[in-house]
Amino acid sequence: MEYIAHTATAAAEGSVAHILWAAADLAATNPEAADPIHDAGLHIIAAGQATARRGTAAIELATMVAADRHPRLADTIATTDDWAAWQQVLTEPWPILADAAGIAARIAGLEGHITPGRWTL
Repeated sequence: MEYIAHTATAAAEGSVAHILWAAADLAATNPEAADPIHDAGLHIIAAGQATARRGTAAIELATMVAADRHPRLADTIATTDDWAAWQQVLTEPWPILADAAGIAARIAGLEGHITPGRWTL
């Protein structure tokens, strides 16, 4: 299988959805990444496309999706609002990051501005 990374129009660059899709792309292509949201956010913020506040919002949304999907795991994590802690215990972080990115895109009305990352055969 091959992974095709997301694409975003100028309207979506720097959005929470963009940060989360970049994190999902990183999780898919570099599974050893300890905190893909942090890494993706730093890159996007350094490029001047986003603020740290949007990076924090991306972390909050992804951790909420993870806690909702895995409530028993949430009970075992010391701090459930830290994506790096979730990254250590999840066997498949990509679907959570992708779902969080989709939610962020819907909230911001950016569905037509982001082509999601995806796996192909």
